[in-house]
Amino acid sequence: MRPTTVLLFSILIAPPLAAQAAGGEDPTPLNETQRIRHVLSRFAFGPTPGLVARVRRQGLESWFEEQLTKDLQDPEGLRRLLAPLDALESSPGALLQEVRRLSRDLGPDRSPKAQRRLNLLRNKARMQLRDAVLFRAVYGRRQVLETMVDFLRNHFNVSVNKGNVRYYAPEYEFGVLRKYAFGSFGDLLERTAKHPAMLYYLDNYLSRRPPSKQELKAIARSVRRKTGSKSRAEEQVEIAKQRGLNENYARELLELHTLGVDNFYTQRDVIEVAKCLTGWTILTDMKKGVVSFLFRPDMHVKGPKRFLGRLIPENRKNPLAEGETVLRRLIAHKGTARFLAWKLCRYFVDDDPPDPLVKRVAAVFKKTKGDLKSVLRAIFRDPEFWNPRHFQRKFKRPFEFVVSALRVTGAEISSTRGLHRALQALSEPIYECEDPTGYYDQAEAWNDPGVMAIRWDFAMKLARNKIPGVRVPDSFFESLHPRLPQVWKNQLAVRLLPAGMGRRTEAVLDRVIRAHLAENPKAKRKVLAPLLLGLLLGSPEFQRQ
Repeated sequence: MRPTTVLLFSILIAPPLAAQAAGGEDPTPLNETQRIRHVLSRFAFGPTPGLVARVRRQGLESWFEEQLTKDLQDPEGLRRLLAPLDALESSPGALLQEVRRLSRDLGPDRSPKAQRRLNLLRNKARMQLRDAVLFRAVYGRRQVLETMVDFLRNHFNVSVNKGNVRYYAPEYEFGVLRKYAFGSFGDLLERTAKHPAMLYYLDNYLSRRPPSKQELKAIARSVRRKTGSKSRAEEQVEIAKQRGLNENYARELLELHTLGVDNFYTQRDVIEVAKCLTGWTILTDMKKGVVSFLFRPDMHVKGPKRFLGRLIPENRKNPLAEGETVLRRLIAHKGTARFLAWKLCRYFVDDDPPDPLVKRVAAVFKKTKGDLKSVLRAIFRDPEFWNPRHFQRKFKRPFEFVVSALRVTGAEISSTRGLHRALQALSEPIYECEDPTGYYDQAEAWNDPGVMAIRWDFAMKLARNKIPGVRVPDSFFESLHPRLPQVWKNQLAVRLLPAGMGRRTEAVLDRVIRAHLAENPKAKRKVLAPLLLGLLLGSPEFQRQ
């Protein structure tokens, strides 16, 4: 960076952002515009040009209910962007089938060019999936759906960087998360539990009962008969011993998906749940091009299990039902209602949501048996959601920052490569969180000067049309006063910053304007206005939601 750039950035990030975000609470009720901006910051990824005015005309309650109940059609521009993403129309089996067919046709001694062709095909679905997620977040009309799916994407996290998840994730996104985001949490939980993406990501497809002594002896006899080697037989027996119960999914099911960390359950419960879920695996039939859930009784641990102090009798006729019993108990458990209510309130309201609010939302979750539309309505209609102390108090994750910047400027996207590079640099690439927790939602996970430097660089490049394939249209600047550059900062701030500029940010912009006018008395809007836009997008105030 040039010295002047470093100076400007140092002024914008000091004092610490956390202190700025926590200050200046307004005890007076939110006015109409603030209420609209509050909702569009939480139940949407920020406003697009003209959206605040449209919501004001329609009314907030009407807008919110329309978001939950109407199948709003995608804008024509979004449909054009989604049309080339053909891999998203294919099933996981068809995707795998196509890759294996090409791999076979190219043969083992393929050229570097042929290997690149195969790698492109292997990554096609995952690349198109991240494009679709980004396009829908930026341009989609159903913003409450987009934010809810964003929540679920992290709550039920899987990573496309793990093996075949890259082929399973598109169907997981569109056939599970998006399809059931406004439905029953119970249905959603069961469909994630049985989806190949989750089964593979958390290794439950490998989980099986440990082999018996008789089975180990049979393995040893078979290997010795085929190879004549005693050491090889012993080696295979040791490998077989290691194939057994896998607790990964059982632990995350309790810790991350339902009850919360160390709430109500013990390590013994984790083991018992893992036993109930043995045999929940993946059917892969490449002849038919089918990848789906499969229950294998031969992998299932027999006998009764005890979970959360209650017996789950052995079900010899239908052992699959033992795992389904676990899910039903978890859905009905008060701990699940409490944990989901807390996480949703943390996402939509505050990093530290008030306990009375969480209790009220949990009661709705319990009463409606996990109806997610009812839960979202409860948050939206709760007086605590509208408490001024929550206004502009959350800190945007990188994905929220990038998407909100694109939305507020009306940016036109013809290529996503630069945007995905930015998300990678900001440590939140889409569908690539390796940790089962998903990406964290709290300010402390993202608010540090190193990350802010990358955000500021992105903001300046976006404003100046320096991100390949992304352009802020000229129309964004047309409403600025044609002859008074001194008022541009205020006109832009009204559109970008719901809580207005802080004194430090305003001082920086004033300094930039004075310096620019000293060199260019007849400042051109196309030069100075993008600079001011970049500074505002990179400001501490724009990082808040």
